[in-house]
Formats: sequence, C-alpha cells, structure tokens
Amino acid sequence: MPSQRRLFLATAAALFLSGCAGVRPGYERPSLMLDSFRAIPSEGMAPRFALGLRVVNPNPTPLPLTGMSYNVEFEGYRVITGVAGNLETVPAYGESLIEVQAGVDLISGLRLFHNLLQDPQRDRIRFNLRARLDTGGVRRFLVLEESGDLSLASLQR
Repeated sequence: MPSQRRLFLATAAALFLSGCAGVRPGYERPSLMLDSFRAIPSEGMAPRFALGLRVVNPNPTPLPLTGMSYNVEFEGYRVITGVAGNLETVPAYGESLIEVQAGVDLISGLRLFHNLLQDPQRDRIRFNLRARLDTGGVRRFLVLEESGDLSLASLQR
C-alpha cells in the first residue's frame, strides 16, 4: 500500500474516532432560562438592557463557555442582539448565571412599540430568546432557546 494512502487512511480513522468520542452516550442538552430582564442607563438615545441568563448543565462533565451570541424577539420582532466573551465554565450538574448587556435595534423596537400601542390593554408580551454558545470543543456550538411571556408591569419597575 502506498505511503500516501496509508497516511490518508490513518488520518481518516483518527478523525472518525475523535468524532465518535464527541458523541457522548447519555449526554443531556443543557438548558437556558431568562432569569432577569431590566433597563439600564444608556449613554445615547437607544435604550440598553441587562439580561440575566441562567445556563443549567445536567451532565457529569463541566461545560466550558468561551463566548456566545444571542438575540431576543418580542412579539416576533428581533429587538435585542448581542455577544459576550470570556464566560465562565458551567460546573458539572450545576448552573451559572451570566449577565450580559445589550442594545436595541431601534427600527424593530419602534415596530414593536407601534404594535403594543394597537392594544393598550395588553399586560403580557411574548418573547423568544436564542443563544449560540461556543464551548470550544469538538461539538463547538450549542444552540439553546427559551420562549415565554413577560409581564409588562414588571418591566416598568
């Protein structure tokens, strides 16, 4: 067998085996929860928000987080988008609270505001949080989502 072919087969086998090692039997998908949402002082005209994101790791191995990108939709309008880096590792069978700050897409925010004005009696608003976590491993990216309702009265406090 030519040496180039042997090298190719050895490399392919190594990649296959490392890929199989990344598929862990019994691995349970971590979960993401919106723990808090509040307005914070901003330096410009666009409002800023602090989001508390709780990541729960139900697995026997730590979940290293090197970074994340995230967005929040309200009533179908993508209003908040942001990124965060230098995140902590979520311990095995543990959870971590990550607080991130984000700005608002003004155009989507105005559309949402217009939508809310159409129904002044509304007391709840639907949200969808989507985060793409960078774990730095073989299965590098993990996409987590949470949806739910927020009380408009709680946002005014």
